[in-house]
Amino acid sequence: MHNLVDPDGDPAVDDAHRRGRILWALATCMADKGYQATTIADIARAGRVSKTVVYAHFRDKEHCLLELYSRATDRVLETVRVAQAEALAQGLPWRDRLRAGIGAYMEALAAGPAVAWAALVEVQAAGRSALSLRRDVVDRYVDLITEVAADLAERHPDEVRPVPRGLVLAAVGGINELMLARVERGEAERLPEDADLATAVVVGLLERRG
Repeated sequence: MHNLVDPDGDPAVDDAHRRGRILWALATCMADKGYQATTIADIARAGRVSKTVVYAHFRDKEHCLLELYSRATDRVLETVRVAQAEALAQGLPWRDRLRAGIGAYMEALAAGPAVAWAALVEVQAAGRSALSLRRDVVDRYVDLITEVAADLAERHPDEVRPVPRGLVLAAVGGINELMLARVERGEAERLPEDADLATAVVVGLLERRG
């Protein structure tokens, strides 16, 4: 989905449409040949611009990847927050609240398979800056789930137990591996099929037993 990375509407970006095409071009090139093998010439060709235009927007390939990843993950996490807020407003049972957020996460990535590949696979091959940004994104997602879990434990103390952030991090790590396996098989568009399984991981972590 192009709008995962398209900066249209961002007042800080000049020539947003062309910048968005460059970001999308990088995503499609990486999905085809990988980050290391992708060149600025490849990006320019796929984005239907000159190399001069690419360099006018980005100092190098890594800079382009960092913005691609940052914009995509910001929008995915915002989608999750909106889904969680809507589920709460609708008064859904706590398990369904979790399912709404996790499902939104997977559906957003499934809508843009090339971006999913960039976010889950190629970012790990792009140097320390990209790895640092990835850690920040994972931490933000863990914080979001931790906040939801704490709220559920307060609202449903007989059914939901408080859990430390480290356990949430472990659960998110498992879910990311589940998603990575799907994307590596070229099945990013089928990520929503794993939403129930991913939800079961978090439900199993939170629900009281006995």
